[in-house]
Amino acid sequence: MTAMLAVMAREDHGLAPGNGDVLVTGAAGGVGSVATAILAQLGYDVAAVTGRPEMAEYLTSLGASRIVPREELAETVKKPLETETWAGCVDAVGGAMLARILGQMKYGASVAAVGLAAGAAVPATIIPFLLRGVNLLGIESVMQPTKGRLRAWERIGRDLPMSKLEAMVQMASLEDLPQLGADILKGKVKGRVVVDIGA
Repeated sequence: MTAMLAVMAREDHGLAPGNGDVLVTGAAGGVGSVATAILAQLGYDVAAVTGRPEMAEYLTSLGASRIVPREELAETVKKPLETETWAGCVDAVGGAMLARILGQMKYGASVAAVGLAAGAAVPATIIPFLLRGVNLLGIESVMQPTKGRLRAWERIGRDLPMSKLEAMVQMASLEDLPQLGADILKGKVKGRVVVDIGA
């Protein structure tokens, strides 16, 4: 739901296939994996950010056309604007990476902020908003009104390639949770974890 809401919000702000590369941060995570698959299915060129080189094949299988090492975007720079690189972005990381990405957005492009894996504080400047008309779109799925939910679910049914969904899901039992929690904190889990409470 969150990934689709992010895609729709950016489409509502003018993103279309052919505008250029769309960046997905935290691409090997749950929201990032789904966003990557949906965007690729819709014809976007997806640049997937990951700090785990071993995830490249997984992300490519979801439709990413380019893998961006996390180190390339992990810290802010002193320049408030960099080369216009990204036509859009789904950002699950926040923090310094979001600040850096804002300065790399193309004129009028939008970033859909869906998470804060790197922290809630964003050491950003207002320059990208004033000089390039960049949009920062907050995405939340908990309090989403019914109309937005229905629209998103309809789009998920149409635009999420179900053939790729299995690769994004890892099954677990309640007994697995302590180790799984530790693995999540260490960034060792890919995609979504579904806990089978009956197992």
